Amino acid sequence: MRRTLTLLSGLALLAGTAVAAATPASAVDPAKGYAGICTGADALTGVTVVVDFQELDGNGGVAAPTITRCSPNANPGTDRTGIKALQDAGIAVQGTVRWGLGFVCRLENRPSSTETIPRTSNPTYKEGCLNTPPADAYWGYWHADGSGSTWTYSSFGALNRNVVPGGFEGWSFSLNKTATTNPPPGVTPTNPAVGPNNPTVSLSVDDLDRKITLGQSTNLTWSSTNATTVTAHAVSPASGGGSWSGSLTAPGGTQPITPTAVGTYTYTIKATGTGGTVYSTAALTVQ
Repeated sequence: MRRTLTLLSGLALLAGTAVAAATPASAVDPAKGYAGICTGADALTGVTVVVDFQELDGNGGVAAPTITRCSPNANPGTDRTGIKALQDAGIAVQGTVRWGLGFVCRLENRPSSTETIPRTSNPTYKEGCLNTPPADAYWGYWHADGSGSTWTYSSFGALNRNVVPGGFEGWSFSLNKTATTNPPPGVTPTNPAVGPNNPTVSLSVDDLDRKITLGQSTNLTWSSTNATTVTAHAVSPASGGGSWSGSLTAPGGTQPITPTAVGTYTYTIKATGTGGTVYSTAALTVQ
């Protein structure tokens, strides 16, 4: 069955496969990434991950200060999803029993299965990670390109969105908030190495699991900053993936794709501005 992001965006979607939830963990893996924003050789190739526990900090006497870690890219020039960057930073992530990593349920084992989450609608609520987290107590997913100082709430799940090199990936626990009041992470997402004219571009497949059946169509959606031109650069393999070439609208847009053969296709987008040229890719499997 085809699953799109339209009905599920906003609850930190990651994947659509129903597998067992990951083993909980409660400490950042020191062997992965490092504390603080990305610097040095990682400044423009890595991504900074921020986890803000908000009201979970100190809940039940358990301290949970905001985590800020660099998630280096082991293969600069290749794209990574938001969930891969989170894992590369050493942050433990757990999904739900029903959906696996289809929904983020815990980060660094918070909220734990034993702590009380004081939802207005259920003051004694405890998160069992069995089904989807409730809309008034969940991990929100945010991002920023590093050139400014504000966060953007993601309309795509972290497995469907490629991170922006030099940018920020944010996770913020939202308790008793609405779509307009859920809090961004409390860290200013500014990377001094990212110039104000550096172009950025991100490409995503609209299907949650990046899979469709031959004969179906899906959409490729892109966004860019500081780009004077945006181009559908290439699709690999060159045949069977549908029409993907020519100029695209800036700063963003959506284009339908109708593959003509089964296989896994990689779509590449290019953005050029006064600060240089950047690329992003997205993969789609046709069954």
